[in-house]
Amino acid sequence: MIVNNPTSHFIFVFPKDHVNGEYNYINYKGKPLTNREYLQNWGKWLIFGSPEELGKLAEKLDPFIEAKKIPAAKYDREIIEEFELGECVMCVYCDLRQRDEIWEILASLGIEDKAWAYERETMERWLPGGHLLEKWIKGRGMSAEQAEQFRLYAKEKFRRMFEDEDAIFRGIEQ
Repeated sequence: MIVNNPTSHFIFVFPKDHVNGEYNYINYKGKPLTNREYLQNWGKWLIFGSPEELGKLAEKLDPFIEAKKIPAAKYDREIIEEFELGECVMCVYCDLRQRDEIWEILASLGIEDKAWAYERETMERWLPGGHLLEKWIKGRGMSAEQAEQFRLYAKEKFRRMFEDEDAIFRGIEQ
């Protein structure tokens, strides 16, 4: 199901039962991931293109997501100028242990360029001092006070996400 809320920067593709609150798409073989498993294994294939190209791809991915062969996807509604990419990004989410299966589906739909990122890496990039957060702050022209408030907000947001294990701040024991 393509969820296109005009107030959100992202357009999401989820299974219908997730949208209804019955299903957690962050799982591996039907078993929800713990915080530790999420940080160790959850990631995404990154696909770049125009909003129109990514919209067409979302329509092709929707049946795979509904059938739970792909957990979920999201993509930018418009280019984020602060990141200076010149393109939008689609994230096709999955567990590391199913990454190759998901790539085969993407390749069958004509995707050629491979770019994988762990969700923990993305989170680190959005923590204070992280590349994405600092680029966002600079691109928005925030004052020093606004930037510091936004850094504290980002840190608190991730702390709340993982307050049971606080793993993002301790690191993952291997």
